[in-house]
Order: sequence, then C-alpha cells, then structure tokens
Amino acid sequence: METTYRITLLGLPIDTSVCPPAIVPAIFPAFDGWPVTLSSESITVTAPSPQTPADLGPLVKVEEVAAP
Repeated sequence: METTYRITLLGLPIDTSVCPPAIVPAIFPAFDGWPVTLSSESITVTAPSPQTPADLGPLVKVEEVAAP
C-alpha cells in the first residue's frame, strides 16, 4: 500500500533545483527513486509501503498525508 509523506523544513529553504533533494534519502534510508514532488514550502514523497522516517531533529517535520 503506497504511503505519502509531506516533509517541511521549519525556517529552512528547500532546494528545488535538484529532485530529489539530498534530505529525502537521509529521512528514508530505503529510498529508491520513489515519486517526489517539490515546492518551495514542502517535499512530497510517495513510498511503495509505510516507512519509518529518520528523526533529523525539530526543524525537519515529516507527516503522513492522504495520497494526492
């Protein structure tokens, strides 16, 4: 079952010049080219199955969202 996550970087800019940004595999070590959508406010990642995101501290917020 696909699971979609929204990543926001509180007070930090998101680099939209590279997709996926380097933070995605840092948060999801099993990342293997899953669909990623970028905006200046958030990163959306759709994993093929539920994942446990790495805790990168209070400035990186990862939340499960309904599929787009």
